[in-house]
Amino acid sequence: MTQRSDHLLETTVRAAHVLLTLDNFDEAVNTALSIIGEGIGCDFAIVLENVYESSSPFPEICNFIYEWASPSFPLLSKTFGATVLPVGLLGIEFLEKYLLKGNGFGGLLEVWNEPFRSLLASVQIQSAYAVPIRVNGEWWGTLCLDYCRSPIQVSSAEISVLMTIADCIGSAIQQNRLKHEHQQTSQQRVADLEGYNRMLQGRDRLLEVTARAANVLLTLDNIDVAIDSALTVLIEGIGCDRLEILENVYEASSLMPIRYLSTAHKCLDSRFEISSFNIESATAIELEDLFQKYFLEMDGFGGVLAEWDEPLRSWLATLQIQSTYAVPIRVNGHWWGILCFDYCHAPIQFSPGEVAVLRTIADCLGSAIQRNLTQRERDRLFKATAKAANVLLTLEDFDQAVNAALQFIGEGTDCDCVVVLENRFESSSPLPNSCEFIYEWAAPGFLPISVAFGSTSLPADLLGLDFMRQYFLEGDGFGGLTEVWDEPLRSALASVQVQSTYAVPIRVNGQWWGALSLDYYRAPIQVSTAEISVLMAIADCIGSAIQRDRTQKTMLQAEQTRVTELAQANTALKQSLDTFAADSDLDRFIGNTLKAIAQQFDSPLIEYWVYSQSEEPASVHLTYWQGQVLSAANASILNVTSSGLIPFLDIPLSVGDSNIGALSIYLLAHRHFPGQTIELAHALAQQLTLALELTRLAQEAQQTALLQERTRMAQEIHDTLAQAFGGILMQLQAAQYFAVSQPEKAQSHLLVAQKIAQEGLAEARRSVWTLYLETTEYEDLAQAIAKFIEQTPSDPSVSINLTIDGIPYRLHPDPGLNLLRIAQESLTNALRHAHAQRVQIYLSYCPQTLQLTIQDDGCGFDPQSSTAGFGLLGMQQRAARMGASWHLVSRPSEGTTITVTLSNPVIP
Repeated sequence: MTQRSDHLLETTVRAAHVLLTLDNFDEAVNTALSIIGEGIGCDFAIVLENVYESSSPFPEICNFIYEWASPSFPLLSKTFGATVLPVGLLGIEFLEKYLLKGNGFGGLLEVWNEPFRSLLASVQIQSAYAVPIRVNGEWWGTLCLDYCRSPIQVSSAEISVLMTIADCIGSAIQQNRLKHEHQQTSQQRVADLEGYNRMLQGRDRLLEVTARAANVLLTLDNIDVAIDSALTVLIEGIGCDRLEILENVYEASSLMPIRYLSTAHKCLDSRFEISSFNIESATAIELEDLFQKYFLEMDGFGGVLAEWDEPLRSWLATLQIQSTYAVPIRVNGHWWGILCFDYCHAPIQFSPGEVAVLRTIADCLGSAIQRNLTQRERDRLFKATAKAANVLLTLEDFDQAVNAALQFIGEGTDCDCVVVLENRFESSSPLPNSCEFIYEWAAPGFLPISVAFGSTSLPADLLGLDFMRQYFLEGDGFGGLTEVWDEPLRSALASVQVQSTYAVPIRVNGQWWGALSLDYYRAPIQVSTAEISVLMAIADCIGSAIQRDRTQKTMLQAEQTRVTELAQANTALKQSLDTFAADSDLDRFIGNTLKAIAQQFDSPLIEYWVYSQSEEPASVHLTYWQGQVLSAANASILNVTSSGLIPFLDIPLSVGDSNIGALSIYLLAHRHFPGQTIELAHALAQQLTLALELTRLAQEAQQTALLQERTRMAQEIHDTLAQAFGGILMQLQAAQYFAVSQPEKAQSHLLVAQKIAQEGLAEARRSVWTLYLETTEYEDLAQAIAKFIEQTPSDPSVSINLTIDGIPYRLHPDPGLNLLRIAQESLTNALRHAHAQRVQIYLSYCPQTLQLTIQDDGCGFDPQSSTAGFGLLGMQQRAARMGASWHLVSRPSEGTTITVTLSNPVIP
């Protein structure tokens, strides 16, 4: 955000420089718009001039007098097809609130009112901003910035900079006017214009000084040198007697400072030098209401001494001030301090445009301060993180490494207490019963928090189970001022004078192991999201160190055992896989798997249960009993012989969320098995699940292929016989209608019906033949569609046209057939259901793509509503089957357009 603000300010400086230095006014404005547009990344930058036709304060129209568009876009006036914008599109109330009396308006497309919103949408504008251009204090026109490629949100601070740009343009316009009027007026008028010109020169000088000061603040790395140099440029260029930067000093979480410190100051005349710049606490409290009004809620205040309210007026008089201007300095969106311009020799009046420039200077100062603070905090935090990570990764003594790391973290973050808490579990719940203080560091002069609490553990009830689950088991921690924590922990923290605290989870091997906590006693510290991310990295380092320590100890104790068990597990898994690869009989594979598991556990009995998809209870399918694999029918004797066995382990066989079966293992007596043996049993069960699922998928694939062939035949019947019968019925109805009054016409319809019947029969035969071999009937798609149009009966008033773009080429019969069927179905729907009067079919032949478009002017429909009939579904399925895209556009009363695009259609 800071970089974006700095970039916008730099763009403003460049645009202001062009407006102030180029003699040719049109060239200056066009160049400035280009700099602004390219600098802030918008797509259109426009200057609109108001045109008045009466005494109304509102214009009748706005003329596009200067325009800039990014290289990929034409000028907006050409897109609109007009060089004027009727103000009725915006509304009088809108103009009065935001442009005549306000400071502009803007945002995403949806914040604009109709009908202007629709106008913006018609040219693909996603966000737009407009600020007024004032000339000599009067609303002259508008500066507009539009974004088409993406919806950009512009902050209030950036809007202030845009207002400064508009003021620059207004100054340039006024200066240009003065130049022309100077040549046409009388000597008295010339004198008046010279006065105005001096005023504009003063404003120009202010802008130039601002540009120089901003350049210093944006380029110098040393913040102290940058601010001192910038104040020198400002006080010498602006001509004020004294400049001060006052920094707020806060107490606790109050929004209002309790006193103000002079961070920097400059004075040109020693007579106005002040020995002490501090505004003491008592004075600050007395001025609290005024400062809240002018600086916390507004953008500053200024003027001659008489315009300031008491008691601030009397306090300023003690400093020999005749006029002063003060604007807030904001850092990271918060009120940081005040920038003051004092005039002691004479009372100087600033125009609103000049005050806006002062705000720009304050924004530059805020950006420089924020950049410096951020860099310092990050450098210190990253340095502490690097040192902590280094000791955690290099020191062999784990306790020594963690304690050293906590000290680095505490000193680097300037917190007062750093704690590592380890979870203690007393059940199978994923949430701990308590958290133990196992490592602590406290700053000099502070007690460890366990001593302050009087306990070495933190009960789970103090945090709350829902809180721990949300922020530590499933989240990445929690923190902030004491008041954001829930009771009863909030009161517990307050009881030991903790003002803010932050805690992030420590995870070991992916599991929540404990927490890293940072506590602040001396002040309520707000930690940024970026700093929280660094704390999470430290917690990860601690978790890695804990895991490394655990792993080293475990590896030393169990390496030999693990090697033996892995060898046994690999042998069992390999045997199982070899069995499945060599013998596809599923029951034999299941039996071998049961035997392998029985060998691992020395189990006399293992049952394989099958879970039905219906509501019927589960049943035993196969049973391993003392070396034999028995079917369900042969295992009935086990109800007696297996009595006395101990159920040991049930392993579910699951695919996704579905449970397809289970393995039940029984033992002769209670025994303990290592985790690796249990894991091996699960691995063998997973192999069994895979075999079952592969068998089921193979069966489903056969059914799916059968269903696809049945669906394809249904489509063929629908697209041939059904359409032919429909056409015959229409012709017979027409013949019946004309049978008495116009026998010849009736005879004509009968002949057409006969021809359709013949063609339908031929199409049915061709459909049957396509089941066995390829045919060349559909290679010439254009001729096939033209022939179908000729045979399609329709009212003489209905227009059906075929337009071919490109040189037709041969198609493979399958896509040719499918494209013809889609065209037939679309044309039939347009005539029969949409009652279209005009149908246009387009065939576009390109080397890489073939596109078929059917467009009608019929009644249309809502594609989102459910539609009866097989036609649309059939078209989509045909397109999908040949790998083409199918797109439908339709609205009620606006017709329907269907587009099918086939890639790589040429026969190789």
